Amino acid sequence: MTAGGAPDVLGRSTAGGGSLLARVAPLRRRLRTEAGSAGLLLLATVVALVWANSPLGDSYAAFWHTELAVRVGGAELSLDLQHWVNDGLMAFFFFVVGLEIKRELVMGELTDRHRAAVPALAALTGLVVPALVYVGFNLGSDAVGAWGVVISTDTAFLLGILALVGPACPVQLRLFLLTLAIADDVGALGVIAVFYTDDLRLVPLGLAVLGLALMVGLRRLDVWRGPAYLVLGTGVWVATYLSGVHPTLAGVVIALVTPAYPARREEVADAARRARSYQQSPNPEFARAARLSIDRSVSASERLQQLWQPWTSFVIVPVFALANAGVALTAETLRAAATSPVTLGVIAGLVLGKVAGILLGTVLAVRLRLGSLAPGLTGAQLAGGAALSGIGFTISLFIVDLALDGDPVAADQARVGVLVASLLAGLLGWSLFRLADRRRPPDSGGGPVWLDPPVDPARDHVRGRADAPLTLVEYGDFECPFCGRATGVVDELRERFGTRLRYVFRHVPLVDVHPHARLAAEAAEAAAAQGRFWEMHDRLFAHQDELTPVALLEHAAAVGLDVPRFARDLGASRFARRVEEDVESAEASGVTGTPTFFVGGRRHRGPYDADTLAAALLAGDGGPGAIAAPAHRPVDPRVLPALGPRRDVDGTAPGADAGAVPEPLPPDLPETPDRLGAFPRLTEAQVSLLDGYGSRSRRQPGETLFGEGDAGYDLPVVLSGAVAVVEALGRAGQRVVSVHGERRFLGELDLWSDRPVLLTAVVLRPAEVLTVPRGRVKAAFAADRDLADVVLRAFLARRSMLLEMAADLRVVGRASSPDTDRLRRFALDRGLVAAVVDVDGEDDAAGLLAELGVAEEDLPVVVWRSERVLRNPGDAELAALDGAPPGTGDRPARSRELQEDT
Repeated sequence: MTAGGAPDVLGRSTAGGGSLLARVAPLRRRLRTEAGSAGLLLLATVVALVWANSPLGDSYAAFWHTELAVRVGGAELSLDLQHWVNDGLMAFFFFVVGLEIKRELVMGELTDRHRAAVPALAALTGLVVPALVYVGFNLGSDAVGAWGVVISTDTAFLLGILALVGPACPVQLRLFLLTLAIADDVGALGVIAVFYTDDLRLVPLGLAVLGLALMVGLRRLDVWRGPAYLVLGTGVWVATYLSGVHPTLAGVVIALVTPAYPARREEVADAARRARSYQQSPNPEFARAARLSIDRSVSASERLQQLWQPWTSFVIVPVFALANAGVALTAETLRAAATSPVTLGVIAGLVLGKVAGILLGTVLAVRLRLGSLAPGLTGAQLAGGAALSGIGFTISLFIVDLALDGDPVAADQARVGVLVASLLAGLLGWSLFRLADRRRPPDSGGGPVWLDPPVDPARDHVRGRADAPLTLVEYGDFECPFCGRATGVVDELRERFGTRLRYVFRHVPLVDVHPHARLAAEAAEAAAAQGRFWEMHDRLFAHQDELTPVALLEHAAAVGLDVPRFARDLGASRFARRVEEDVESAEASGVTGTPTFFVGGRRHRGPYDADTLAAALLAGDGGPGAIAAPAHRPVDPRVLPALGPRRDVDGTAPGADAGAVPEPLPPDLPETPDRLGAFPRLTEAQVSLLDGYGSRSRRQPGETLFGEGDAGYDLPVVLSGAVAVVEALGRAGQRVVSVHGERRFLGELDLWSDRPVLLTAVVLRPAEVLTVPRGRVKAAFAADRDLADVVLRAFLARRSMLLEMAADLRVVGRASSPDTDRLRRFALDRGLVAAVVDVDGEDDAAGLLAELGVAEEDLPVVVWRSERVLRNPGDAELAALDGAPPGTGDRPARSRELQEDT
């Protein structure tokens, strides 16, 4: 990667500081922390072993068994130092574990149940199989109850060692293992709660539950500062300890009731306002208000995790290892451990049982289709990660103290087993990763080199014959100038190889440096849904400097698409996931810039001129499988209007009675429902942001915000009251297009057009309006990309609706229906403009049918230009409405206007 989106040495666009893997950057920063904490944990273990086996070895046990008491009045809590560490300090460790679990459940990997299914089942079998292995070694002995020692994975050690010995680019593997480790932690904590709790006392347990309820109550009362929770948390810990439940579980439960949520835009905006106030007038009051507001804008879970994770990683867990890993490794102890079923069971369970259990669960989950593995994960990588999961160090030593507290000899043997197993698991994982490295081709550059997944005839866009022996795959970006130049190379190769070559295109929009690339990729997929992918592909590359939403509609019209359907698909983000699948495929295949080519399924390195790629193609085998080039319809020479509703030449709405007098607009018109995302309501934070770029004003009924014929308009946001958008206001055929209420914005794609405005925005009820000057809208969008996306997609959806309203007839039905096809042909034969709305592609088909007052059995229905709805009409009925034979009447004048609009 090169910074700032600059081309690399091969002349490709790269994603700069926000690469294709930018969304896992927080994980990578965390892994650096885990590697450091793992090193410190290892150092503490070595110190404990050296101390326990030095001439001062007796002082090790004497020190950690020193009593420390806390007295409050007549009450006293007395524990030795080791138990203060294990029961007290480790509560903070389990608190951080609980916070991580809560975060992943609410907004992390575990929110996607399908994606989490494979590592979750692998974690379950990774708990059960090692326990069974241990029980097999110790069945019938008193130590059989220590099976919990072998079930858990030390997440810090796992990710830390993985960062040191793992493969060069194991992003998918790290995500898989992180999810697995979190699910593993959940299981281990449940085991501790259920199987290692003795002498349960209900009164203290009830007090602990009461303390938790009070914490939840404070949260409901919006008390979010720390002192109150600290007092209650301490009380919950003491009550849990007195109840007989292990007190560290109090840390987990407190974490799970701690609120976790993504940053709220309203609170972020409030923090920004307070920070600006402090900047303008620095004083202690404003400083405190800004600081508290910033804290409030981030969930307590994330703030506490950031606060406590360094303490647990770099202080608490190393102190725990120092207090628990000091086993006297005398000759007698080692001889006993070598033949002890406890030691052997621990080693076998952690080293062999973990690998077998995790791989078994992974295979079962995939075979049962409960979920799927991330692209790019290999069997050797999974095996290496499963082996490292056998490092159960922290929680294993913790459970030794719980399960074998009354048998110090067996406890020492179990600790020896944990130490040996952790060492062996690390070596086994390292060996498996080195084996995977040797299998990697020498020119892979440390990353994947094979196309993943391979070309799929059911989904990929392919040019070429089904039996073509040569395959060239390109990952490209429609806004990338290097991809634009590469199209000439591809054309030359196709001309050179003819029917012997098939060419595949996949999307990698580099959104950090190419702001229009993602929407352009979705536009190509929307064209593909209408059988015109390659026409749109070629046109987008030929007009790389014209990829705005308005330009995309022009391109759609030019290649003969159903423009209303195309705009509706873009506005609804219908193909965003399809593009994201290609991005995930690029990550799995080692793509780092555009264009990137794969020849015969293998990533091409070096220049991508025609001669170099031709030599690579001839040297390869073309790869397995083939797909035929899709058959495309001839391009319809007529094009739909790409800029707003069509008018008759006299200025009236289509089909209107020129002598009719329009009714006054009723002031109580209801708001237009938000169908297909065309009329979203802005959040308070988004309104607050726009406030900084515009101005507010009070408007009275009858006032216009913009009017038909205006040279342009600014972006209005309705803060209160109601505003209607009307076609042909005050003239024959007057029609209300939409009604907007609180926090809805007006306008559509013609906001940035130089053509006269076609609609009028008139105030229905007294309103407060925020107006953002047209010249400042783009600056506001640059400050909030999510806001820009909401507005632009709403504008696209509105354009779709306007195009449908502008058509002579709208056919609402199923695109595959013979009657729908008959109605489309009728319109074509008579020179009418038709918009086909496919109910199978509608997100809210039921709402659409209800709006038209029809049922499923009525389909297809036709909405005539006068808004009359006809249920599956015959050609004669439509001809009577049209009143003109095919190809005659006023259609030529309208056709001229269509051409002018486009």
